[in-house]
Amino acid sequence: MGTYVIGVDNGGTVTKACLYDAEGSLLGTASVKVPTLTPHPLWTERDTEALWQANISAIRQCIAAAGVDPAEVAGLALTGHGNGMYLSRADGSAPWNGIISTDGRAQPYVDAWHARPDFDERARRKTLSSVWAGQPVALLAWMDEHHPEVFDDTAYVFMAKDYVRFRLTGEAAFEETDASFVGVMDITRRVYDRDLLDFFGVGRWIDKLPPQVPSTAIAARLTAEAAALTGLPEGTPVAGGCADIAASALASGVVSPDKLAVVTGTWSINEYVTTEPSPDSAPFLTAVYPVPGTWLVLEASPNGVSNLEWYLRSVLKPLLARFGAEPGDGDVFAACEQMIGEIEPSLDDPFFVPFINGSGVVPDGRAAFVGLLTLHDVRHLVRAVYEGVVLSHLYDIRRLRGYATLADTATFTGGAANSPMWTQMFADAIGSPLQVVDAPEAGTLGVAIMAAVAVGMWPDVVTAVSRMTREPRQVVTPDPERTAFWEQRYERFAAYLETQRG
Repeated sequence: MGTYVIGVDNGGTVTKACLYDAEGSLLGTASVKVPTLTPHPLWTERDTEALWQANISAIRQCIAAAGVDPAEVAGLALTGHGNGMYLSRADGSAPWNGIISTDGRAQPYVDAWHARPDFDERARRKTLSSVWAGQPVALLAWMDEHHPEVFDDTAYVFMAKDYVRFRLTGEAAFEETDASFVGVMDITRRVYDRDLLDFFGVGRWIDKLPPQVPSTAIAARLTAEAAALTGLPEGTPVAGGCADIAASALASGVVSPDKLAVVTGTWSINEYVTTEPSPDSAPFLTAVYPVPGTWLVLEASPNGVSNLEWYLRSVLKPLLARFGAEPGDGDVFAACEQMIGEIEPSLDDPFFVPFINGSGVVPDGRAAFVGLLTLHDVRHLVRAVYEGVVLSHLYDIRRLRGYATLADTATFTGGAANSPMWTQMFADAIGSPLQVVDAPEAGTLGVAIMAAVAVGMWPDVVTAVSRMTREPRQVVTPDPERTAFWEQRYERFAAYLETQRG
C-alpha cells in the first residue's frame, strides 16, 4: 500500500486537488478555475469537458507540488458541489452542459410540488428534505418539458464528483451521500424510490441512475487512459468519496451528534449530525453521513461568500480599472477589510440581501441594498455585503436550533474563516464560540479521509478523522454586546424578508 492519498474537490467555481499523508499533513495542492456559464438569467452551467480537464490538471499539479513518487499514492477520492446535474453518454461525453447547484431555471416546478397537498406524505417523508430548483429532480422535469430529446442521448445521471470518477475509471456509480439528498432516494431505506420519482414526474429516468456505492468503498480503479493523463499508476483505487457538505464536516472533526458546523462557500452551509432524523421536522436537507448510523441535517442556501466575490469582481475591480488601477484579488479584499475597520457599525446602517444567486427563501428573490441614506458611502456598502452573508447563515442556524439542542461551540470553515474580521462577526452573530478549523482545504481533506479508509490506512471513519484532523487553529469568543447588536440587525433583516414573501 502506498503512503499518500489525494482528495479532489470540484466546487462551484474551482477544482482543487490536495495530496495528504496518513496523518492528514497537506503536502501538495493545486487549483484550476472552471468558468461558470450563464447563457440565460438564473442559469449556471459549466462545460463538462473543461471540468474533466481541470481535474486532470489539478491532480498532476498537486503530485508535482508534493514532489512524491506517484506510485506511492495509495488511492484518491472526490467530492464536489451537491446537486446540480451532470448528464453523460456511455463514453463520458455530455449531451448537455453540467448544471451547477445555484441554477434557478426549475423554480416553477418546485413551487408547484410544494403546493401539492400530498407533498409531505409522498415526498418529504421519504427524503426528509425540501426540494429546490438546483436538484436533479427539478432539472430533469425542466429537461423533459423543454428538451425531451436529451433523454435518449443520456446513459447516466451524475453529480459532479460521480461524473469525474466515471471519467477516471470507466465505472458508473452514484455515491450514497450525494444520492441521499437529490430527491431520488428513500433515505431511511437508502434505496432509489420509483414512487418518489413518479411524484416529481421524472420516473422514466430511474434506470439512468447508476448503482449506489458507499463513501468508503473502492468504487473502481484508474483506467490506463486516465493514468496516462493524471500521472498516477493504472489501477490506482478510487473511493466512493462523499458530498462536499459531508467532507467539510469530517474535516471539522464532526463525528458525534448535535455539534453545529458552519461552512462558508458558494452556499452558506449550516449542519449537525444526528442518530435520529425526524420525519416530523422540515429541514432544508437530511442526508446520509459517512459515519455508520448517522445522518446530516442542514439548513443551507446559495447565499454565501460568492456575494462578496461578485461585489469585488463586478463593482470594485471594474471601477478601479477605469482609473488605471489593477489590484489583485488579495489587495481588493485587504482594502475591504480596511474600509470596514474605519466605520463604527450602527443599527441604522444599510443591509445587503445576499441573493445574488437567487433564493429559496423568497420566491424569485434578488440581491439588494436596503436602507441607504446620503450619509452612507462605499465603506457601508462593503460592510453590508459582509453582514448579509452572516445574516443569511443566522437565518438558517435559527431554524436548525428549532430542530435540536446544539452544543455551545460551533466549528467554522470556508472562505470567511480566512478573515479575522468576518470570523468575529460570525461568532458575535451566532452567540457561540467558533472553533476555526485548521484545514486550508477542508473539502479535499474530508474526502481524502474517505480514500484513507477505503485503502485500509485506517479501519473506520471515526479513527481516520481523529488521526487526520487537527485541533482548531483558533477559538473566537463572541462579544455579548455585539451579539445583542446582531439580534437587532437580524430582526430588521428578517422583517424585510417577510415583506418580500408577500
